[in-house]
Amino acid sequence: MIKLWGVLLLFISRVTAGKFPPLDLHIGTGGEFLGAANLPLGAQTLYGTVRLGPGTSNSEDSPAVINRYAGYHYYDSYINIFSHTHVFGAGIVDYGNVGIFPVQVNNDNDLQHVIANKHGYRSTFEHKSEIVEPGYYQVYLDTHKTKVELTATEQVGIHRYSFDDFNEKHRVVLIDSSYALPPYGCQQSHVNINSTSNEITGSVFFKGFLSRSFGGVTTYFVIIFTNWTDFGVWTEGRLLQGETTADGCSSGAYVKLPANQQQVTIYVGISFVSIEQARDNLEIQTKLESFDSIRDWI
Repeated sequence: MIKLWGVLLLFISRVTAGKFPPLDLHIGTGGEFLGAANLPLGAQTLYGTVRLGPGTSNSEDSPAVINRYAGYHYYDSYINIFSHTHVFGAGIVDYGNVGIFPVQVNNDNDLQHVIANKHGYRSTFEHKSEIVEPGYYQVYLDTHKTKVELTATEQVGIHRYSFDDFNEKHRVVLIDSSYALPPYGCQQSHVNINSTSNEITGSVFFKGFLSRSFGGVTTYFVIIFTNWTDFGVWTEGRLLQGETTADGCSSGAYVKLPANQQQVTIYVGISFVSIEQARDNLEIQTKLESFDSIRDWI
């Protein structure tokens, strides 16, 4: 018993003295095939529904998902998207809903091209640009010259994108409303843009390898931006500038930021009940406070 207390006191003294290195939250993200640990990387608060983080792919764009049941695999070279719901250690692929991604493009033709091609807007990244802490994730998108910061409350994901100063580029945020990690998981999706309130709402009904056993799940979402100047939707890879609604499992929305805006904060409330509940979650849990203020809460 005396030895046990001695070990405990030694542990406490080392922790309080800061002599243990910080926990590496990449642990569990690099398994291969049946050894894959399938742990998501990103921002989550204690008992939170939202697990906001990147989905990745490799240079070969392999269709196999076995290393990416939770979206992220350490040895991948590309980030495809940031989505808000992920399974944890399930050993099977599911969820991965409400995908968002920032891009910088030359013009509308360039935007059309990245939308029309599979993973057309994905970006290379390096692990040295990642900062992973409890409730916080940061990475630099090399292709789009954008720093991404993520944090989360229980049912709200908060994004902050800081764009490098390229005045000739259009800064665009893509909302892949039909996104889900399981191949062909989306069964039905809808997105609507309210340009008066700078609010985007919608839902996706999907069936993953777990959720299909009980009939599938609908994820509802409400997204609020700090600002935008132009908007549109896409369906089946075709941009519809100025349109406000889109349906189907290959659809989404986009917004363009003002030419002089270098940073944007995005609030994404989700619910498995209704759009109204997603909106309540967003308003109650964030009060639309600044990114840094929300990060300090959690």
